[in-house]
Amino acid sequence: MRALPLVVAVAVACALVGAYVALGGTSYEPSPVANPCAPRPPRPTDGTGERVEVVLLAAADSTACRLGVSREELVLALRSVDDLDALARKEGKSRDELEEALRAGLVRAVDEGESQGLIGGTTADGLRFAADHLPLGLLLSILRGASSLLG
Repeated sequence: MRALPLVVAVAVACALVGAYVALGGTSYEPSPVANPCAPRPPRPTDGTGERVEVVLLAAADSTACRLGVSREELVLALRSVDDLDALARKEGKSRDELEEALRAGLVRAVDEGESQGLIGGTTADGLRFAADHLPLGLLLSILRGASSLLG
């Protein structure tokens, strides 16, 4: 009688592994990273936070496209100026080229977001001012702060 629970547990474990294999669990491949230069389909937004998030993601796409990296790789490098410098070195770019791409990508996304009605003129003006005038470290802090407020 004491062996019965063990036998049942082994049978259930074997059934789970069998179901996993039968349903294609051994052929899993992660989704490919999206091309940052390709347009992304518009997505519905609900609230200011989601609209600003769409603008920031568009800025990341624009910058990543200009630098020839994935959006995900760029976003990881936005953690600090040192991480951005490392990305610049890896991609054979100067810090000035990377900074210019980041600023231009943000301005382009803000312009698009404003024309699409995602953000208002005052918000757009503030973001453009930040992109054009703030030191890179401070700009990164603001962008990280905005992304943490959004989720």
